[in-house]
Amino acid sequence: MNHSSKTDSSRKPENDTPLQLPLEVVQSTPNIDRAKRLYELANQHKILKNVKNNVGTEQMAATTGMSYDDKKGTFDEIVDVKKKHRIHTVKPARYFVNSHKCKMPYADPFSHDALEIYSPSTLKSCTNESDLFLLDYSMESQQYILHINHEVFRKLAPKVKDIECNYREIVRGNDTKPDSNINFKEPIGFYHSVVLDRSINGIIAECRDAKDASRIIQQDAFSLIHVKNNSIPKVTSQRQPSVILLGLDSMSRMNFHRTMPETANWLRQRDWLEMEGYNKVGDNTMSNLLPTLTGHSQEEVEKICDIREKGCFDSLPWIWNDYKKAGYRTAYAEDIVEEAVFNLNMPGFISEPVDHYLRPFMLGISEAMKSYKRFGYKYCIGRRLSIGYVYDFCRQFTERYVEKSDQPVFGLFWSSTFTHDFYFGASSLDMKMLEYLKTLESHQLFEKAIVILFSDHGARFGDLMELPDSFLEERLPMLHIYLPSWFRSAHPKFWKALHMNRNRLSSNYDLYNTLRHILQLDATDHDDLSPLDTCRTSRSLLHPLPRDRSCGESCIEEHWCTCNEYIIQSVDSHMYQMAKRLLFRINYWMAKNHFNLKCQRLQLADIDHVERKVLFEDMGKESMYGGISIYRMRFHTYPPDGKFQATLRFNRDVQDFDHLDVTQISRLNAYDNSSLCV
Repeated sequence: MNHSSKTDSSRKPENDTPLQLPLEVVQSTPNIDRAKRLYELANQHKILKNVKNNVGTEQMAATTGMSYDDKKGTFDEIVDVKKKHRIHTVKPARYFVNSHKCKMPYADPFSHDALEIYSPSTLKSCTNESDLFLLDYSMESQQYILHINHEVFRKLAPKVKDIECNYREIVRGNDTKPDSNINFKEPIGFYHSVVLDRSINGIIAECRDAKDASRIIQQDAFSLIHVKNNSIPKVTSQRQPSVILLGLDSMSRMNFHRTMPETANWLRQRDWLEMEGYNKVGDNTMSNLLPTLTGHSQEEVEKICDIREKGCFDSLPWIWNDYKKAGYRTAYAEDIVEEAVFNLNMPGFISEPVDHYLRPFMLGISEAMKSYKRFGYKYCIGRRLSIGYVYDFCRQFTERYVEKSDQPVFGLFWSSTFTHDFYFGASSLDMKMLEYLKTLESHQLFEKAIVILFSDHGARFGDLMELPDSFLEERLPMLHIYLPSWFRSAHPKFWKALHMNRNRLSSNYDLYNTLRHILQLDATDHDDLSPLDTCRTSRSLLHPLPRDRSCGESCIEEHWCTCNEYIIQSVDSHMYQMAKRLLFRINYWMAKNHFNLKCQRLQLADIDHVERKVLFEDMGKESMYGGISIYRMRFHTYPPDGKFQATLRFNRDVQDFDHLDVTQISRLNAYDNSSLCV
């Protein structure tokens, strides 16, 4: 069973009859002042008044999910009487994707419901002190030089007459668990400056009172990227773009616009393209990143090897290995340690998977330096934001290779600290993220690289899961792609295709194919790129996607599919019998897999609501799925606090589930210390 851990206004979604609403209601990519006006937008009565003056009552009802009372002349919400949960009961007026096989409903990031619970946060600094240590890089010697700023020392400790300073090198462990252990080399003292050996990848530096060693004047940490000998790329007549992937965990495209309007506006102004039909294929980070980075689902990977066994990850066909074979230098960085993507209940890598690997450094500073927790993770480590170490690593990687040489690179830089557990934490990251992007721009990244800003999925638990659009919030991660101007000029067909694909259904397998395609730019048409065995109908986003495409053709399973509408279903005795049958299947699955030794047996407390999937034909008639009815059911259980959502295919002819995969039932709230444990 899947566990919880814890629009761009310049282009509207495809729609046969677009609805023009006031800026305050439908602008999906906020302007520069949007963040300052969020609280004003929470006044729904004002918004409704503005909307009513501009659109008809039927369009209004279809857009807001409210019903119009002709006698009273007012709009009323349609709610679930048990949960006061607003339900969409009519055909949506707008879509992200609008085709015969897929009608993906539009979700407003700034809906009344979302703004009602929105609580923006502010960025907190990790220190107010000036930097005692300064790090320079010599292009001539290709070495780093660490300096002590004695003027800052005198300001930090005016009564201290002298200091003793040293640095310690952090090295990766060489025992049975190299991805979880590190070692520190003996401290090396220095006074004014010191040249760091090219073999060093990370250090912790500190200065202490010479007469009182217990008094630390300042401690700081630095990761180092030394240029490795240039690889020899494959002989090609075409210019090779670098590829940089910037990932934010648990960020839906709606929540990105809602919480990071400054960054969203900056992307739009610079011609980044947002894939509005991008749909996740799995529940959590692992089940979505594996298809993106290997082209294999987690289930397929586990047929190759057990990801909980040491050495499994080393044997997988990671896309960065293909780039390395093509002559690229590679990097991977992540800002959390204990719950890192490849290390949470898993052994990680035996050998470093890429040329430049930040994890040993992050392990070292997490162990040796003080930290401050916020949003559920180590927000600050030492004097810096945890995410700051990741983006400084990215900056160095860009500066050393992209800016200063013709060496192409592939890098993945992943962050969870602001976004994973606290869905509005990104509001405090907005301006900082913009600062990071501008820094990368100053180092010519966007002149030479294809850059992808993406996520694995949206929020999977918490208040956002109580909203009417929660189904979409969870399943539609953000995906923004930037192509440098020279690449657009050299490959106009690819730029045109990417632009065309914005409002077509796409998945992680298409993103993986895109990464493959970048290494085979002579594949000018879809047929020129060899099909992916694990999803033969997937395509590169640089080739036109079929306009009429289903979730099945995109390798998106039913439970994750956002195509087509659901309408409210009355909760009758038939629904309760279905829920009880579902709980029986869950308990049987737990017993079969021996989870019943640690987990309590589940009992149905109540059904929150049920929706039935329909397919609207062009003429407005409803089309059924033969003898199969597809339901989306939310329910909660005993032991208390267990909230779940399941997609159920029910065969009316045999009165039983057509197919039920217990592992694809979603839990909508975090476990905390509950013995529920599923």
